[in-house]
Amino acid sequence: MMPMRSVLLSLLCALAFPQAVLAHPKLVSSSPTSNDTVSVVPTHLSATFNEKITPALSKLVLIGARADTIPLAAVVLADGDKNTLTAKITRALAPGRYVVKWQAAGADGHPVRGEFSFIVAPAKP
Repeated sequence: MMPMRSVLLSLLCALAFPQAVLAHPKLVSSSPTSNDTVSVVPTHLSATFNEKITPALSKLVLIGARADTIPLAAVVLADGDKNTLTAKITRALAPGRYVVKWQAAGADGHPVRGEFSFIVAPAKP
């Protein structure tokens, strides 16, 4: 009888608190902006989510035009913003297309993954 009681209690909690059960971070904005072409070479990446992020379970990875991984400093929460991951880009970026692969974990600890891309435009003569 005890297992059935546990199942019913779990169902009741799921119905009473659906956001807590189903909540996972969703990317709401980034810098550089997804699919943007930038003329100023970025020195930082940031990804903002719809909920508080657990940095120890989250990451940003920058992939260059030749499928090479561009080194980043440690990923941290932005100052005063527990929803935004940020990382310093440790070398200058050449013109080309870049992909940022992200992993973010919220309060439930379950990691969610995604990506966005941007283009660094060639310098104008």
